[in-house]
Amino acid sequence: MLTALVLAGCLGPDCRAVAGNTSAQDNELEDWLGEDTVPGVPQTGKGELVFLSSPPETGTLHSINTIVITRASLDGGWAKIGQCYKGLDAVPAAEVVYQYRNLRHLRIQSKTNIGQAVARGQTVQLTDVRRDATLCIQAEAQILYPQANGGFLLRNGPFHRRFLDGYFPLHVSMDVQFPAKLLHYVGTSPESQPGFKVEVKDEHVHIDTWFAGTLRVEIQFSER
Repeated sequence: MLTALVLAGCLGPDCRAVAGNTSAQDNELEDWLGEDTVPGVPQTGKGELVFLSSPPETGTLHSINTIVITRASLDGGWAKIGQCYKGLDAVPAAEVVYQYRNLRHLRIQSKTNIGQAVARGQTVQLTDVRRDATLCIQAEAQILYPQANGGFLLRNGPFHRRFLDGYFPLHVSMDVQFPAKLLHYVGTSPESQPGFKVEVKDEHVHIDTWFAGTLRVEIQFSER
C-alpha cells in the first residue's frame, strides 16, 4: 500500500524524496543519516523482513492505516483507506508515490509541521518537512480480490522504509473494518508472532507491527 519517507526512502508501495544542494540542507541530511545509523538501530540490506520483538530505543516513523470494507467492496474491490504518518523526518522536499493498480479520490486530510503538501494523481508532494511532521491522507484503492473458493483476499503493502541500500525500522498499525454479516475472518499472512500482533474483535482486524525490511500483508476472508 502506501509509503512515505525522505531522501529515496519508502514506507509502502514506493516513495522518493528530493533534496536541494544548500549547505543547510546537506546538514539536515547528515543529521537524518546519523539518527538512523546509530548503534542499536537494526537495518537490513536487501529488504529481507525482520520483525522486532521490542521497539527500537530511538524514534521510529509510524504509519497508521484504516481500511474500511463495505458491501459495495465485494462487487468492485474498492476499499476506503485512511493513512497517517507520524514522526516524518525533516527534509527540504519529499514525494510520496502510490503504486496501486487502481487508486482514486486521493486527498490530504491534515498536515502539521509541513510547509506545503499537494496531491497530484498517485503522489503527494511535500516541501519544508520539519521535525515531528505528520501527514494524513484519504483515498480509495482496489485491494480486495475475490478468490476461487468464494472468499476474498485483502492485500496491502509493501511497507518499507529505505535509504540507499538499507532498510530501517518502521512501525505500522492497521485497523481493517469489515461487514461481519457478509464476511468471516479466516487469517493473515504473516501470521501473528512476536513483532506482528493480530487482534480480531467484532468487525475489526487490528494489526500492530515493528519491523525492518519489506512487509506485505494479506488478510483472508470467507463469505458467510
